[in-house]
Amino acid sequence: MPPCILIVDDQKEVSRLLKSALETIEHGLDVVEAPSGEEAILESSRRKIDLLVADFRLPGITGVELTQKMQARNPAMKVILITGVTDPRIRADIAKAGADAYFTKPVPMADFLDAVERTLGLVRTILPSSPTEQGEERKGLADLLAGLRKQMNAQAVALLNDRGHIKAQAGDLPESNMEVSLISALMAIHGAAKKVSSVVGHNPAGNLHVFRSETTDMIFAPVGPQHAILVAGRNIGVTEKLAANTKAMGESLVEIVKVLEKMGVTGGLSADVVTEHETRKVVKEPAAESQPVEVPGDFEELLKKASKKQKTDADAFWDQAVEKGAAFVLKDTLSFDEASKLGLAPDQAD
Repeated sequence: MPPCILIVDDQKEVSRLLKSALETIEHGLDVVEAPSGEEAILESSRRKIDLLVADFRLPGITGVELTQKMQARNPAMKVILITGVTDPRIRADIAKAGADAYFTKPVPMADFLDAVERTLGLVRTILPSSPTEQGEERKGLADLLAGLRKQMNAQAVALLNDRGHIKAQAGDLPESNMEVSLISALMAIHGAAKKVSSVVGHNPAGNLHVFRSETTDMIFAPVGPQHAILVAGRNIGVTEKLAANTKAMGESLVEIVKVLEKMGVTGGLSADVVTEHETRKVVKEPAAESQPVEVPGDFEELLKKASKKQKTDADAFWDQAVEKGAAFVLKDTLSFDEASKLGLAPDQAD
């Protein structure tokens, strides 16, 4: 049987939006709706619920209370909570409720669908993982990321390709619920940085983006033309640590590029291809000789008549027009004299 998802929200438009979004992913999900916690409990008595998607604030019992009641009956049930409140205390209550993920309204659909797939253990279609590379190259890449994570004391290190797919990862990225939006924004930065580098003649490999926050810092840098690396951790971007962390990243990136070259996924040209291109002799084909164009007899006669036509000097034309004056003839009109003769002109007082 396909997984059953129960959406509980008193706002019908939100519930319908979430349901419509879930129906777009090809997993054949069984999606049901309930406008309140009490009706959700009644629905759970009729069928087994695999995932509860509930608003934090509901009429009657809250989303947290609903979660506790339903998990008491079905401990394996997964939970995603949604809230329209940004109060940090609400986030703390949600964390205590044991929710597998939570979102703030308006819900980012791509992240929501990715969280559903991840929570239910389904094949990820929103942010698919890349094909697993086999062999020593794959192992070497994982070891490099793990070593960089340890050296920088980071929470996670991820290698991304230019399509935003995670090629390799050590540790878990913070705010996994927002992983899709985060990676999408980072790859947009990566693309923009490459364009700027090409305009100013700068090597894109020298780009480095540092993002600071109270909980997690992020350092983002390109790895060749088709990859980028993201390091996330607490205080890794502070001034006193940034120089050492940047050096550690630079040393690791050199080794990562070597591994990617062995895997043949750098997107760059090999030295042999470049040499062949530079030494190749381009043989130019001789230009085709122009052939005379045959002109039809009647068209040639018209050209001869046009060449014999007398040319008019523009200055002489306008001088003549000024001397003679301009006569304007308006059709279907009478002059004042003609109108007077016909008795159509108004009488003029002396």
